[in-house]
Amino acid sequence: MSHPNMSPTADPKSPPPIRIGFLLIDAFSSLCITAMTGPFRSANRELGVDVYTCDFVSIDDNPVVASDGLSIQPTLSCKDTQHFDYFFTCAGMQADPANRPALNATLHRFSRQSDVFGALCIGSVMLARAGFLDGYEFTLHWENQPAFSEEFPDLKISPNLYVMDRDRWTGSGGLSSMDIALHIIAEHHGIGIANAVGNQYQIDRIRSSSVGQRPYSLNQYETLPKAIQAAITTMIENMETTLPIPEIAKTAGKTVRSLERMFSRHLNSSPARYYRKLRLEKVRQLLWHTNLSILEIALMTGFPSPSHLSRLYQTEFGLKPSEDRKDRSALQK
Repeated sequence: MSHPNMSPTADPKSPPPIRIGFLLIDAFSSLCITAMTGPFRSANRELGVDVYTCDFVSIDDNPVVASDGLSIQPTLSCKDTQHFDYFFTCAGMQADPANRPALNATLHRFSRQSDVFGALCIGSVMLARAGFLDGYEFTLHWENQPAFSEEFPDLKISPNLYVMDRDRWTGSGGLSSMDIALHIIAEHHGIGIANAVGNQYQIDRIRSSSVGQRPYSLNQYETLPKAIQAAITTMIENMETTLPIPEIAKTAGKTVRSLERMFSRHLNSSPARYYRKLRLEKVRQLLWHTNLSILEIALMTGFPSPSHLSRLYQTEFGLKPSEDRKDRSALQK
């Protein structure tokens, strides 16, 4: 059978076609899609032939609107039987779409038709609910990880940008989708083509799947001294039962006074204030992405009471937890 984008008389020596499919969920991340499909289009130009083709599917065959308003018309029916080399479920702002039976049926259908079956951004939530992540390593966007862990306490989330575990590939969203696309291109057509494609997008390197996400206030994490990185990692791993600063300093191989000087110099904060800020940011993610009560959230993040949490939260973010949750809900409607 000839490839859809190649003529019946195409050169038999041309590279074999590679099909990539996307199941789009309402309010999906358009950045995830463009960051992945763009490199495939550029790879075709580098190769001089349409090797990579991308198709879009919805669970009801109707157009799907992204979180930024972009509308995409499906290119295939959700009952299509074509084979895919790679197939990804892409979601963004909607973690619990309507008509779960139809969604699960579509997921199972395309999982059987795909060599690699995975998800982008919070598409991993849909895969987990349908049982596709049992026994696999996987990831999803850091913002949604606290809520995911509450719903699936037995599934272990990787902190990395993307994960390729056997036939289950998952990306955390955003530009990590481009990393996955460049990895696919390098795997099929060599690192030279992948680097040439990356250069088109001002990308000077393909990030490894071992690179971690940087949640909360960790934008500068990789530039920080190793002792501060170790201290912050310990803080993140101990949110519910908070550790005393002397114990954190010990894990970082520093005295309390030395660690305090380092935090002051590099982060303009004390270790205790920084620890509290990380916990408050986790509170915010749980408020935005779960239905847990403020009491439950307070206990999960090491605050002794909702009233204590509320005072600190208002100082940090300028409004009470209940107000922030209400405002976020209004934005998502």
